[in-house]
Amino acid sequence: MQAKTFILVALASMGSARFAQEGLVQGLIQALDDFGAPGAAGTLAGQSPSTLLAGASACAKLELADQIVAQLGNDAQVIAAAAALVAAEKNFNPFAQSIPTICSDASLPATEALRGIVPLVDPAVVGSDVENANSATSLQSPFDATGLSVADVVRAQGFSNFTDQA
Repeated sequence: MQAKTFILVALASMGSARFAQEGLVQGLIQALDDFGAPGAAGTLAGQSPSTLLAGASACAKLELADQIVAQLGNDAQVIAAAAALVAAEKNFNPFAQSIPTICSDASLPATEALRGIVPLVDPAVVGSDVENANSATSLQSPFDATGLSVADVVRAQGFSNFTDQA
């Protein structure tokens, strides 16, 4: 009886977990195979999930977004896919930490079209409603990021429940 209860609890927990968040933008990048050198989009797409995992640097996805534009060009479709990566939610383990990390390197992203876009955060984070609304807004109309890091822009827009990471 205890084994059945444990299995039911485990299945219920898995059902509410946020699996595969890191793979959401991979398809957008993969679809850019008409841009850049043959195979470049696939290689870049393959790198995207690892930049969104809990253990990855918060700046890694911004560096990859810059690489996407550098290697595939500045076509609107390329910029949109790179912007989706910049705005993508970076995973974190709520059992190991209580708040997400956001990049505090003011030089990233270097691509002007990607500056001022802020990321989504896990809905379990206090204040996520504000940040996630800001993220959606920034994809349509990026915030002023002149001389600011993504962390600075996020903070200026009213969300501060995160840890800076350079």
